[in-house]
Amino acid sequence: MPTIEQPLAAATERSDYSIDLFMNDKRKSNDNIKKARKRAKTSRVPIMSIDKQHPLGIQPVGNLILSSDATAVEQRSRDMRAVNLGAFSVLPDEILNLVLQTLGAKELRTLGYCSRVFSAFATQDDLWKQLFVSQGKAPGKWYGTWRRTYYKIYEDQEACLRCDGFYSDTLYRPFFCTNMRSTDYIRDCLKEFSADKLQIPHLDISPSQEEFDSEWAYKPFILTSHKWPSWSFSDLVKSYGDLEFIQECVRWRLDVYAQYMSSNQDESPLYLFDREFGDKTSMASEYETPSLFDSDYLTLLKDIRPDYRWIIIGPERSGSTFHKDPNATSAWNAVIQGSKYWVMFPPDVLPPGVYTSADESSVTSPLSIAEWLAEFHKTALTMPDFKHGVCGPGEMLHVPSGWWHLVVNLEDTIAITQNFVPFSHIMSVLCFFHNKKDQISGFRKKIDCNADDDENESPNEDVLTAFIDKLTGEESKLTDGMIEKIKNWAQSLEMSYWDKLVDAKESGFSFGFGFDEDEDEDN
Repeated sequence: MPTIEQPLAAATERSDYSIDLFMNDKRKSNDNIKKARKRAKTSRVPIMSIDKQHPLGIQPVGNLILSSDATAVEQRSRDMRAVNLGAFSVLPDEILNLVLQTLGAKELRTLGYCSRVFSAFATQDDLWKQLFVSQGKAPGKWYGTWRRTYYKIYEDQEACLRCDGFYSDTLYRPFFCTNMRSTDYIRDCLKEFSADKLQIPHLDISPSQEEFDSEWAYKPFILTSHKWPSWSFSDLVKSYGDLEFIQECVRWRLDVYAQYMSSNQDESPLYLFDREFGDKTSMASEYETPSLFDSDYLTLLKDIRPDYRWIIIGPERSGSTFHKDPNATSAWNAVIQGSKYWVMFPPDVLPPGVYTSADESSVTSPLSIAEWLAEFHKTALTMPDFKHGVCGPGEMLHVPSGWWHLVVNLEDTIAITQNFVPFSHIMSVLCFFHNKKDQISGFRKKIDCNADDDENESPNEDVLTAFIDKLTGEESKLTDGMIEKIKNWAQSLEMSYWDKLVDAKESGFSFGFGFDEDEDEDN
């Protein structure tokens, strides 16, 4: 990756989060992944299994190889495809899916009447999820699938046309990812790969502030010594069931989301991730931020500080694919009920299956957590910088600034998370605000903007200048040395190009205009 210049290299000393990204780091990461894949082939990784058959009798293409008469079975599958799809049979399944994504509900429903195979394609629940969300529907009741909820029908009112003898990875993969025994697989992996160097450390006693600032601010760890509320999901539904909460791309009442949690067939279940819970409920007043993370320097921004706390609720299999927390902040994540599996990598180690642009403004990864677990988890387990662990009820995980992390709920889970800026990562955040202005998020351009409008997150003022002013102003509690360091760094940003050349000249750098020094003297 190309280097992103830092005017003050010392500013990020001792920080695992680095704005500097070098091409050799990327090559090193790629080499590590290649070596890990070789090790993974011989490692004792548990098998990802599934104990159900597709409800329509569809099988993956690979099963053709296992047939006693593979040639004949493959020919019957081709014939079935030709008869059921007609002229569309020339299209690969992936392309046919793209075509179906352009259709409306009426067209999809009509197409499903044409044949049993067309019915299998047209009733894919992800297609109906897209239709449901695009129309801004907020259901009064969840009927078990997106399609049934769209039409408000029950399971016994829905036709089910079997497609025995049809082979399609496109149709089978979502079913496999939804029904694979991921929780059992993860727990088996934790037993098999239990070395201390792989496990996220558990701390029964909170480190001191000095220990945290000097060491633990740069490492993930799970802390067990803090008192949290004893909420259950039924308690929250009883108290707040009629209130709307944000679940990714929708905003539903909590009692409807409870129905969805107990019965859905999504490969990636909706994840309740609401930043407004402190304004519309009393939940935020029922817990205290652990004293270890109480020194949050972003609080100096007061009314203009970005979003920083969320309540998180989700069913088994829900979670977050690989990402770094916004604005180079650190975070803590406390589990109130249930348990979460965490996979983590340091800032300079790209997880397998994840690809980014040079400045990390764009991140591409498998569409679902289940897909990543099935395809890349085995490789990740054998990488030297891999960390994983389970955070259970009453426990809290610390996410250092810049660390990659993936999270999956092993059961129905309630958690609270909060982003913060500790002393050790002040310069990381300042460098992020300076070098990655287009990636700053969590702010509001307009006071009256839609609360779940994710396109409206850029600040309407110079947040870097505002943060520097607060850090070095009268309210600052930083040491004189740190304040001076920040001021020197800020001053270096304001130097003109000519000033930098002059400073370089005074320090021994010289430049010319292409003439030899001796020739210049002769003239």
